[in-house]
Amino acid sequence: MDHYGAQEGRCRFMEMLNYRPTVLLSAPGAIGVGLQSMIADRCKLIVRSDSMDSSQLDRDIEENGIEGAILANQYVDRTVRRVTTRLEQTGMPYLLATASCHQAHLMFELSARDYVLLSMPSDQIQSALSRFIASLVKRGTQAEAAVNEGPEEDVIWVKNGYADRKIHVGNIRSISADKDYAILEMGASSLLVRRTMSSLAEELDPDRFIRIHRSHIVPISAIREIRTPAPNRHELELECGTVFPVGRTYWRSLRELLRRPVAQDRAARVS
Repeated sequence: MDHYGAQEGRCRFMEMLNYRPTVLLSAPGAIGVGLQSMIADRCKLIVRSDSMDSSQLDRDIEENGIEGAILANQYVDRTVRRVTTRLEQTGMPYLLATASCHQAHLMFELSARDYVLLSMPSDQIQSALSRFIASLVKRGTQAEAAVNEGPEEDVIWVKNGYADRKIHVGNIRSISADKDYAILEMGASSLLVRRTMSSLAEELDPDRFIRIHRSHIVPISAIREIRTPAPNRHELELECGTVFPVGRTYWRSLRELLRRPVAQDRAARVS
């Protein structure tokens, strides 16, 4: 990295250190106090009791600029379900903290969001909260950068739980099938969406993404190498080190695609 690139990286790092997202914490007294002590210095907290309803949530989003929410309660009761439903509808990131492993897992399956168990050791809870706040910081600084840099990059919309979520195409590291769903890998996070691989392949730019298997789509720019470790068996490695199988149906088109720029460069030099 040159001097200017390093300087820009340091500036971005300092921006992330200074950025404090506005977070709604909905929790009963004792639980709320404990969680506040873990994150109060890293964000701007709006604290509500466990009696908060969807209308209060809408007012907080509008009046206080909420960027994420932490919902904490011993059990996932009707109030928590109503609030999470509304959060899903708005696309707001949230973290669920509860003592019930079964209910937390059920909520996670429905919405593909994060949760933490209140029965965990305090350092593990602290770590989960820190990761959530860090994701909001990254989201906020990226949003500011997008405003400062001009037009938004290409996006697609996917169904996630109760909400339609906007996904920045440049953040997608790979897409894999999981029965009737697709898993979008985006850096350090994963998102389970109700979309078929075919519909995603049709919507993504073919100059940026390629389907290499009936269960996998990858960004072309992230491909490090393709290889044949055994007869009629092909695989592909990404820059991050992840290896995917390449289906026979897609092998020829993949090789042709990766060779195309070389052929074009040679033709240009000859002319």
